[in-house]
Amino acid sequence: MASKNQLNVRVFHRTVSVGDSLYVWGGAQAGLPLVHDSEEKRRFTSNIQHFTPSTGQWITRGTTGTPPLGVDGYCCTAINDLLYYFGGRCSHDNCYHNSITQLDTVSLQWRELEPTDATRPVMRRESGGMISFEHDGVHHLLTIGGLGSKPAVQLPHYKYANGNWCTNEHSIYNISSRKWSNPSIIGQCIPPASHFIIEKINNTRAFWQCIKKPEAIDQWPVGRFAHAGAIIVTGSDCPMLVISGGMDKNKDTLDDCWIFNIIQHSWIKLAVPHSVSKRCGHSLSVFIMSPHCVWIITAGGAVHNGPVTNPNIAMVTELVLDSNGGCLVGDTYDSNLMTSEEYKKKYQQQLQTGRRIWLEEYQKPRKGDTANIEQTVQTLMKNLEAKQKELEESKKEAQ
Repeated sequence: MASKNQLNVRVFHRTVSVGDSLYVWGGAQAGLPLVHDSEEKRRFTSNIQHFTPSTGQWITRGTTGTPPLGVDGYCCTAINDLLYYFGGRCSHDNCYHNSITQLDTVSLQWRELEPTDATRPVMRRESGGMISFEHDGVHHLLTIGGLGSKPAVQLPHYKYANGNWCTNEHSIYNISSRKWSNPSIIGQCIPPASHFIIEKINNTRAFWQCIKKPEAIDQWPVGRFAHAGAIIVTGSDCPMLVISGGMDKNKDTLDDCWIFNIIQHSWIKLAVPHSVSKRCGHSLSVFIMSPHCVWIITAGGAVHNGPVTNPNIAMVTELVLDSNGGCLVGDTYDSNLMTSEEYKKKYQQQLQTGRRIWLEEYQKPRKGDTANIEQTVQTLMKNLEAKQKELEESKKEAQ
């Protein structure tokens, strides 16, 4: 069990950002009933934890409705205030799911959109990837890969590794019509895979591209699985991918953290503390504080001798970016330090600095097509205003 206002110990979960909030549900946890379904299991999985950077606290909140049965290794993504959960593994035996369940983060009510169906031509699976996208005003979910049960239908153009039934199957779910389809693949598709990460950069197009290590470059992370990652987009034309931890081919826990420049195809190794990077089965989330500063939230996971526990169960790492693509690791806060006055002061300083920089950026004269830049700046300004409002409300509650 976690201490008050701290994250519960968990592995193979997902954290999802909605505005200035972070939500985490499920995962492999101590005390989870090892059954397919029961009242006790549903009571256990009816809680979700909610984190706000302004307070540094994890608040446990109850939900209504029926949570998914696939409690770990599921996929999750957010569309506005709604969270969507796909698949996952039951807490007993090798029981996998292909259900889709929606959680409203305002009402905290679950709604099952698609129950698990063994006859559906969508493989029941866990530890794949899922992103959302919008096409012609309609939201869709794209699920990719994973491992699970023998598929009812082995679709053409995809591969299914017999034995552990690992796949590279791509499935699209139309949220409006509630129908499934399979996309055409552009580029060289990934082989059957699981325990990988997939992140969305924008909403324009998707294609597969294999990027291999150039011989002249030394800085390149080793292959891994069960690692965590997140996309950093600060309004520039150069989004970056941050990854940490995981396991190597020998199933040894890795102790490193990397930033990938998506445009230049180059990696930078970050000098983060071992307490941040040495773990697997965890999650990463990013909060943009300013064009030059992001906070990385590392949550949960395990090391070779068991799950990560307090005070390292959740960590906030400050990352300072420069205009040349360089990165500097700043302060790091563990679960205990997140509730300190030092942490709150740091948050307030970053909030004020971010507001000033974004205002200066927005007021600069621009040339050419600036719609995307201005839209990004306006969105980040609104997020900063929301953070300021939330901080003021938390101060009132503390009085």
